Amino acid sequence: MYTLQLAYPDNKLSDYCDAVTHSAVIDLFVKGIHASQNSCNTIILHSAKDCTLACAVLGSSTLYTVKIASK
Repeated sequence: MYTLQLAYPDNKLSDYCDAVTHSAVIDLFVKGIHASQNSCNTIILHSAKDCTLACAVLGSSTLYTVKIASK
């Protein structure tokens, strides 16, 4: 299992972070990457391939930065 953490600016509320993270999970699903939202700023993936692809897809966002929290 792999965990991605989305780092948001400090001035963003948790409801905002939760909604944007949820949108990120939907965006991954549309691209064929299966993921789950674990909290307002974490995404769970089940394979190294999906983790790599998710980093590539989500890495271009200006709303947050993506980092691999655990492998």
